[in-house]
Amino acid sequence: MLRTILGIVAGAVVAILTVMGLEMIGHAAMPPPAGLDPADPEDLKQMVAAASTAAKAWVVFAWFGAVVTGGWVARRLSRKAWAGWVIAGLILLGGVANLVMIPHPLWMQIGAIAAPLLGGWIVTRLPVGGSAAVS
Repeated sequence: MLRTILGIVAGAVVAILTVMGLEMIGHAAMPPPAGLDPADPEDLKQMVAAASTAAKAWVVFAWFGAVVTGGWVARRLSRKAWAGWVIAGLILLGGVANLVMIPHPLWMQIGAIAAPLLGGWIVTRLPVGGSAAVS
């Protein structure tokens, strides 16, 4: 049981770091408009509205990448196939919370649901190596 909990916690940490890292790369490659404060909810809404389609797609990719990396770690360490789905669920909840707080185009709303689900499905099919058995 402790192994499962620690695996899921480690997977969640990896997922969060993956989202942060990928979004930092996205902001470096496609910087948001100058003069806006991402800590201010109104400025954040303007940033999302002004972001290019590529920048928005990168965010959806970050959600997907977080599930794949974090889910794999959770599954590998816990030795439970369903642990990857826990990470997918956490990223899904985070994406939906993001949608509630900040207006997004319809395709991103769909992506906030589809990306974690696709990532979770892929994680259940990735090899985990070692003695971690899919159960």
